[in-house]
Amino acid sequence: MSVKISTWNVKGSNNVVKKKSILNSLKKDLTHIAFLQETHLTDDEHRKYCREWVGQIFFSSYSTNKRGVITLIHKNLPFNVIATHKDNEGRYILVKGMLHGETVLLGNIYAPNAQDGEFYTVLFSQLVDMDCANIILAGDFNCVLCPKMDKFPPQSILTKNSKALWQIINELDLIDVWRHYNPLSKEYTFHSNPHLSASCIDYIFILTAFWLVLQGILHQVPLSQLLWM
Repeated sequence: MSVKISTWNVKGSNNVVKKKSILNSLKKDLTHIAFLQETHLTDDEHRKYCREWVGQIFFSSYSTNKRGVITLIHKNLPFNVIATHKDNEGRYILVKGMLHGETVLLGNIYAPNAQDGEFYTVLFSQLVDMDCANIILAGDFNCVLCPKMDKFPPQSILTKNSKALWQIINELDLIDVWRHYNPLSKEYTFHSNPHLSASCIDYIFILTAFWLVLQGILHQVPLSQLLWM
């Protein structure tokens, strides 16, 4: 069985037509695990995803015009939940469970735009507390890992948030899957027309040891998507 994972900043999904379009796109792409950010939904509105998404949902809400994350897991995926943790700011939801005989932690992240070292400190602490051997961390991190490759026009200075994210990657021994497959490619997930700029701020990270196990059965797909056979 193949497992397709995607991350997507939907920039609001409180419009019925837009929400339906998002779900139809995920179904068309045969997505099994979807990490959505900036849903802009209350708890009750998040729960309405159950009406059209057949499977499990886990979310962290904030308001109808800011933040919000939701992780959707298709019913055909044999993922058995062990534990969950979410913040109260609509920034992240962590879900730990068993998948194909492996304990896996799924982390859906929407990081702050502003420089906020405390956010990454708290996030790292929660990831460690979940005590999981295998980690899949995905979302909109609102910063780039390599300003020369991931920004246009290219830059050379790492922000405080970038350094904090790098610290988590190094401490947890994570790998950027898309960059592994595309070491010299320049593709962007966020574009600013007024500033004539672009950046890659959406990532899927996997624990390196877990990656080595899966490497022979992973297949390249478009940026911010991952296929696991």
